Amino acid sequence: MIPNNILRVSLWVVCMFSLITNVIVIAGRIKSKIPAIRNKFRTTVGESQNTFLINLAIADYLTGVYLCAIGIADAAFGKDYFLSAFGWRSGNACKGIGFIGFSANVASMLILTFVSVERFCTIVFPFGKDLFRSKLTAIICVAIWVTSGAMAIAPIILSEFVTELFGFSDVCLGLPINSVPEMSNFQISEVPLGAPEAGLVATRKDADIKSLKWIYSQIVYIYFSATCVSIITFCYISIFISAIRSKIQSGRPGSNKDEIKMAFRIFIIVGTDLLCWLPVITTGILSTTGYKISANAYAWFAIFVLPINSAFNPLIYTLPAIKKRKENEPSFIAK
Repeated sequence: MIPNNILRVSLWVVCMFSLITNVIVIAGRIKSKIPAIRNKFRTTVGESQNTFLINLAIADYLTGVYLCAIGIADAAFGKDYFLSAFGWRSGNACKGIGFIGFSANVASMLILTFVSVERFCTIVFPFGKDLFRSKLTAIICVAIWVTSGAMAIAPIILSEFVTELFGFSDVCLGLPINSVPEMSNFQISEVPLGAPEAGLVATRKDADIKSLKWIYSQIVYIYFSATCVSIITFCYISIFISAIRSKIQSGRPGSNKDEIKMAFRIFIIVGTDLLCWLPVITTGILSTTGYKISANAYAWFAIFVLPINSAFNPLIYTLPAIKKRKENEPSFIAK
């Protein structure tokens, strides 16, 4: 399942980091009864922004739960995993773990997109802050979870009627990767006696990139994620341009220190999104052209690529707000 010890150790490091940091964020943002935590997290964050970030932390926490489940399964199977690979991939346990990971990824991406749109409307447009009221924000968050859950459960339900609709990998994610087949990808068939090659024959089950499972996976992991990343990038670049334009129009003198800080924060926000989704998008596009990718890529994506946002979102969206509170200055990221 997990091909080497380096990935196993990394899985648990990323898993525990995501679980711990996002639990702290959730506890702080719902104003926990623990005084020390409540005081640290009392920021100038607006109600709508706070609601979005609580839901973002929940989605990122679920990514940590997904990694924990994969780690436990890997430890349970041990070196004998190849004997149970087919049963694991098609079993209910893998489908359940895949549902958690899939829905968490989609929810996190959607919430990040709406956080960016909310910041864009609030900062760029004079009356934009009145657009995302608490009731609308709550409705959006509910819609995000319903959408992500539906997108995650649809292939599981339909797979009961359409053979191999959604090809679960060893790590239970149906990424659009046309990987090089492993031993578990061989189909054993019997050739009748009297034929030139009588007996048992092993045939590779190469992925059909034109099948329904590939089309669905491509829509989610390539087109959907590319659209969200494009919106996020556009919003933050527009925020930066608007801030520069406002300074020029107001004629405020001084150094460019504030602009440099803002540019750096925007670079971190957009950069982590690109690090998370650009490899998936690029690899998926290569797979659609017929390029063969190692089956181990699934494990690398599940451990190092997709959880990037889950691990760093608490550092990006919460710590700046804590620091700004100590300085009595609101943060443009979460204010």
